[in-house]
Amino acid sequence: MNQIFLELTKMLTDLLPYLFLKGVGLLALIIIFPKIVRYFIHFLDKIMVKRGFEELLISFVESLVSTLGYIILFFSAVGILGVKATSLMAVLGTAGLAVGLALQGSLANLAGGVLILFFKQFTKGDYIATAAGQEGTVQSIRILYTTLVTVNNQVVIIPNSQLANGYIINYSTNPERRLDLTYSASYDDDVDEVIAVLQEIAESHPKVLKDKPISIRLKKQNASSLDYMFRVWTLQEDYWDTMFDFNETVRKEFYKRGIQIPYNKLDIYTK
Repeated sequence: MNQIFLELTKMLTDLLPYLFLKGVGLLALIIIFPKIVRYFIHFLDKIMVKRGFEELLISFVESLVSTLGYIILFFSAVGILGVKATSLMAVLGTAGLAVGLALQGSLANLAGGVLILFFKQFTKGDYIATAAGQEGTVQSIRILYTTLVTVNNQVVIIPNSQLANGYIINYSTNPERRLDLTYSASYDDDVDEVIAVLQEIAESHPKVLKDKPISIRLKKQNASSLDYMFRVWTLQEDYWDTMFDFNETVRKEFYKRGIQIPYNKLDIYTK
């Protein structure tokens, strides 16, 4: 028994320097290598900014370099621990089908990000809407996902493949945008008078583009009201403020001029 204990003690004593060196090397790699990657990304960022690359492309490249850096870190750590790269690749090759299926979505997102950048569907700061109904201002594009910020400051993360394979409405492509509004009035109010009031409101607003057509017409006859189409043009940055201004002004002017805003009603006749 004593002999076995002595042999185990000697084995551990011989292994301790080896394990210590491996541990120190692994710890140094984990601490130093990420700093090197961050420094390289910062250096690359300065070069791309200096050469005028788009911000979305810069964020995508940063994300790609960071991911590749962690892959290199993983294989380096495995090598320090004594696992041969050939053995690891053999294991990964054996599990290739399972790994391929697991990474299928990630590869699709990576390809989607490349397509978005190549075709320049949008850039940072653009206000977009997706086929799934999300909308917001583009903040960044990474290798797997794109980040939007909504008007109420919520962050929406969308897989790149979803954006690449679906339709996108980019509201920021053109500097001008049309306001399509609908206002209702009673059947008792004169149609020409209602149109004249709406025309006056549209023409007097300072943010309406004067070189674009103003279109105000009777649009629809409902059971209890008449709907009037109200279309004007404004700049992208003035869109929301102009819309709210019109909603408030129309309500006030209708009230001032005695134009009734109808409510749904049902006439009941009894015998």
